[in-house]
Parts: sequence; structure tokens; C-alpha cells
Amino acid sequence: MKTQETASAGYHRAVVPPRQKDPALAAAVVRQEQPRRDLADRFLPDIDQDQEDEAPTSFEDVRAPQRQAAEAVRAAAIQRARAERTAGRNGTGRVGAETARPRVV
Repeated sequence: MKTQETASAGYHRAVVPPRQKDPALAAAVVRQEQPRRDLADRFLPDIDQDQEDEAPTSFEDVRAPQRQAAEAVRAAAIQRARAERTAGRNGTGRVGAETARPRVV
């Protein structure tokens, strides 16, 4: 095929099958990787081992505090809106201290 004959050297390198593994190189890689794996095992414990001791957290347990915080913000916004509406009806245009934003913990 003419295209294969005129193809670039990069094309020929890409289509050539990969070399066989060198056993000496593979042994050197294993030798060098072993200390790294030992350190990783020592300082980075497996996450699954830690989680086996703890009971799994349910979705509701996680969402409950988030829902409570959202509800507190919503209630504060409603209270503020009512106070602003009342202040507007009275003609004062001033909202009292009771409409200050409450701290959400």
C-alpha cells in the first residue's frame, strides 16, 4: 500500500508491536516500589479499615442539620419581611432591631 510506504516515522513507531518486558527492568521496578508501598501502608492507612469500625451514616442523619439550618434562615427571612412590611404600612420606613438577622449556628 502506497500510504504505508510514505507514512512518517512516527506512524511506523506507533504500529510496531511493543517490546517484550525486560526481566531485569521488571525486578528493578519491584525493588524500588516496595519501600514506597511500605511507607504508604504505614502512613496512609486503608480507608476501608477505618470505616468498618463505624456504623454507616444514613442520608437522613446528614441532611437533618442542613434542613434545620435552612429552616432557620427561612424563618428569619419571613420574620424580616413581615417587619419590613409592617414598617412600610406604618409610614415609618424604619425597621426595628427585632428584624436584625439572627445568628445561624
